[in-house]
Amino acid sequence: MCANCIAPQMAIVVDVTFAIDHPGVEKKEYGDAAIEGGPVLTRGSIISPVVFGMLMKTAETRKIPFSLHAAGRETSTDADAIHIAREGVATGLVSVPNRYMHSPNELASLQDIDHAAELIAETCRVVTSKTDFTAR
Repeated sequence: MCANCIAPQMAIVVDVTFAIDHPGVEKKEYGDAAIEGGPVLTRGSIISPVVFGMLMKTAETRKIPFSLHAAGRETSTDADAIHIAREGVATGLVSVPNRYMHSPNELASLQDIDHAAELIAETCRVVTSKTDFTAR
């Protein structure tokens, strides 16, 4: 690789998302993320289809439970800014379900956090200098 060339870049943003497995939260508004249901993978215009595919394939191969979330435009996470940084960064989003978000009683599962960490680590292991992040 030449000294002036920029290697392809990938970012995986980690955040929390609303868990819907308690009274008063609408599945149709927030999706189907449940405590101990595994990490939530977001798909949408901000998210690289290549990185999303790598995350989903890794979860399926490693038998890591996960659910899906659709983001129409922005994700309201750091992924929104990262994907347009420099010449563009292939960006994925992995979220941990969080019950009672923005309250003094937030709750997340250590199992979900462990699954998210395993998913990210295993996905990063398959990336090489030859990985093509261009959706074709």
